[in-house]
Amino acid sequence: MNELCELWGISYRHGSDYCPNCGYNVLIQKKVDYLSKSFYNQGLEKASIRDLSGAITCLKQSLIYDKRNIKARNLLGLVYFETGEVVSALSEWVISKSLQPTRNLATEYINKLQANRNRLNAINETIKKYNHALLLCREGHEDMAAIQLRKILSQNPKLIKGYHLLALIQMKNHEWNKARRTLRKAARIDKTNTTTLRFLREVDEQTGVTTKLEKKGKKGFFHSGSSKQQEMDVLAPDQVVQQPVYRERSRISLFFVLMTGIVAGVGAFWMLAVPAIRQGIYKEANQQIVQYSESLASQAAELTKAQNDAKEATNSADEVTQQLTSEQTKSTSYQALLQAYADYQQKNLDDAALELQNVQADVLSDAQKTIYNTISQAVSSGNAGSDDTSGDGSDDSGDYDESDYYE
Repeated sequence: MNELCELWGISYRHGSDYCPNCGYNVLIQKKVDYLSKSFYNQGLEKASIRDLSGAITCLKQSLIYDKRNIKARNLLGLVYFETGEVVSALSEWVISKSLQPTRNLATEYINKLQANRNRLNAINETIKKYNHALLLCREGHEDMAAIQLRKILSQNPKLIKGYHLLALIQMKNHEWNKARRTLRKAARIDKTNTTTLRFLREVDEQTGVTTKLEKKGKKGFFHSGSSKQQEMDVLAPDQVVQQPVYRERSRISLFFVLMTGIVAGVGAFWMLAVPAIRQGIYKEANQQIVQYSESLASQAAELTKAQNDAKEATNSADEVTQQLTSEQTKSTSYQALLQAYADYQQKNLDDAALELQNVQADVLSDAQKTIYNTISQAVSSGNAGSDDTSGDGSDDSGDYDESDYYE
């Protein structure tokens, strides 16, 4: 296997530390190539687990050691594209194509992107709108900037800078829960982005609630292990890559794991379901107590109403009795006055006097009182004359002048 001299581009036999043509020490070149490939492999690993920020750092370091590492440059363009940085992605692919015009995946990436003009124009438009939203924030129009950013992220949902700016506006407005949701969307794209993690830490400090991020990043670069293996570069022979070792678990350990899971499930049920059941029982008991109290209050109100009704009925009966007694007194007085008047007409003053004793003068009308007073005066005059006659010893026959009865 032959290698190319970095200085002259002449092939030489693999394994030699010096170029046989020019005498150039190629050992340094081998170490540089090794470091470039090593950083590329690290970047590939980080990209596969959605550590895009770490992948960008490793791939840039790989290109510092070897700017002709086409795989590293193409992968860097893919990572940029995944974070919404389409311009940076195109820049890396164009450089890659200029370094290796043929048999280069960058050509395919550029052609696919240029084939969908509408998509490319939409992405360019989102970049312009993002810059305008940034200008609105600097001018103090955060509300308009937030509306603009939501439209941008609906068109370009991978633009991490858009999520960061929107979350920053929400944090300024103390909308901590909205900011957390926005930052979690950004973390799904790049789980180790320093800006995302710094903003989330600020949100957690303000709310006192720790944000839980997804442990596994969603697939975006590698849909199968074979594709990842194809992207992995071959390292130098002296580098040892440890392969994961699979150990079959024994039946005993599997049984213990199963029992541990069952115990944990029972414990979780006891901690979560039992308090909920108790709370339901307590709630139902409280509702029954409230209903019983309301029933007692209703019965007490009905009893009070019945007592008031009975009292009112008693008062009404007393009033009726009083009215009846008054009417009976009036009737008796009227009858006695009528009989006294009849006796008065017949000049039976003694009988008239007896009847007047049954008359209640308070219940009589004015006209009746006049008659009552007339009869009373006549009776009084008659009794006085009788007493005088009997005192003088006269032998009158008891005839009275009619004028004594009519005044």
